[in-house]
Amino acid sequence: MKRSLLSRGAGVALFVGLISVFPAGSILGVEAIPNWAAPATWSPTRAEGARALGDVSGPLPLIPATPCRIADTRNAPGPYGAPPLTGGVPRNFTLTGQCGIPTGANAVSLNVTVTNTQGPGFILIYPQGGSQPTVSTLNYVAGQTIANAAVAPLGTGGGITVIAGVSGTDLILDTNGYYAKTPASSSNYFELINSSPWVIVGKNTSSNTLATAVLGQANAPTGNTIGVWGETFSATNGARGVMGFAPNANGITYGVQGQTGSIDSGSAGVYGVSGYGDFPTLHFGTAGVRGISKSSNAIHGVSQWQGVEGTRVDNLGNYQTAGILGFSSTFGVWAVGNVGATGAKPFIEPHPTDATKEIAYVALEGPEAGTYFRGRARIHNGASFIEVPESFRLVSDEEGLTVQITPIGLVANVAVVSADLNTIAVRSSAKDLEFYYVVNGVRKAFKDWEVITENQHYVPRGPEAKMPGAFSPEQRRRLIATGIYNEDGTVNLETAERLGWAKAWRDRDEQAKAAAAAYRAAREANGENK
Repeated sequence: MKRSLLSRGAGVALFVGLISVFPAGSILGVEAIPNWAAPATWSPTRAEGARALGDVSGPLPLIPATPCRIADTRNAPGPYGAPPLTGGVPRNFTLTGQCGIPTGANAVSLNVTVTNTQGPGFILIYPQGGSQPTVSTLNYVAGQTIANAAVAPLGTGGGITVIAGVSGTDLILDTNGYYAKTPASSSNYFELINSSPWVIVGKNTSSNTLATAVLGQANAPTGNTIGVWGETFSATNGARGVMGFAPNANGITYGVQGQTGSIDSGSAGVYGVSGYGDFPTLHFGTAGVRGISKSSNAIHGVSQWQGVEGTRVDNLGNYQTAGILGFSSTFGVWAVGNVGATGAKPFIEPHPTDATKEIAYVALEGPEAGTYFRGRARIHNGASFIEVPESFRLVSDEEGLTVQITPIGLVANVAVVSADLNTIAVRSSAKDLEFYYVVNGVRKAFKDWEVITENQHYVPRGPEAKMPGAFSPEQRRRLIATGIYNEDGTVNLETAERLGWAKAWRDRDEQAKAAAAAYRAAREANGENK
């Protein structure tokens, strides 16, 4: 590194840290601006007589850019053009807003070139509004074209001040990046401005587990902090604040993975809130994905295969049950396992003549999983045989069949002689008689159905739960009468303690904390936590 001192007498303080100079070749006579080496980080240093640029917690990172020309005094007159520099007369150049340098930049990587030199002479560069330094950025002799690379801190208005030792020298300023203020905050941030599709590109060629190209981290132990903030102001359909994309066709990959280490109620790996707003006080346990919307869909899954699937497994990961929304072209909801509900199961039909009304039939309920078939038949010569449909035979148990016979048009004695899953034999006192029949059975897969069972579905989720508003007045009366909930809908904690629910909730929370701690420890041992 070459640094030249001005002849200003012995014992003067060097302007260390305000200008860092690095060798660079001449860029004149080449149409494209060649790149040059710039340090990956840069740290401003306080010096006697130097203007304070703000305290910085660590080295500032270089935000590289395609080499771009900011100023050339050989060009037409203007703030970045002619006239050439006048000896000893300061000239200011505002760098922010030029070549993609944002207002949040702290310093700029420059390639400083002089030509048409009248010399010998020198070039001083320092933050606009700061003190004039005692070390030069560049020294030259008459008729020489020479360049040096430098990191130039920015001063007032994002500008620098340039002083030439002699008049008539032309100055050229090129940049290939800037050093942003860090850490970013609401009062100390930087912007990346680029007209190309990518403003920030993070690349990592490592195949190690969780190798990271871009890491956003908020280390403050308190406060509403954000590791990465993605935002778009576009009103165009499909605009995204943050997009994750995993283009590989094979392997279990993730475009975006959200994960939380907290088991506190309301925490989630991914927290999605629609434009209609949040319900920040409503917490229902933890979730991998939590979707919230005051007036729209909280989670909306759209697919040509299945919309949304929820799968239940045991503590070993073995498959138990599943519920699928948007299952097929004919099934909106599909369940692997039983389907339960605390209310009625209505079936809604459109009214055939009145657009303001609809028809709501309710599913028949009983103490068994019943099956049936029905029809109309005729007795000839006092006898009839009803053939059992295959569909009924395949799902019904042979025990417990019942048959109802209703004569049509005559009063006659009718009896069921025999009944099985193949044929039902009927005899009558009338030789010729038409009749209706209904045959009932029980699904053999559920023939031992228990009607009154241990309470599993009305146990509150936790001590902070509230009685659901969908319960009917009769259901609410029963739940209050049995001491599960209080009159105001809160959990009756005395009942919860007496029946062991409160202990189960505490055990569940302790187990969840232990599992979360073990998971974090395993990730740290595998080098996955950063």
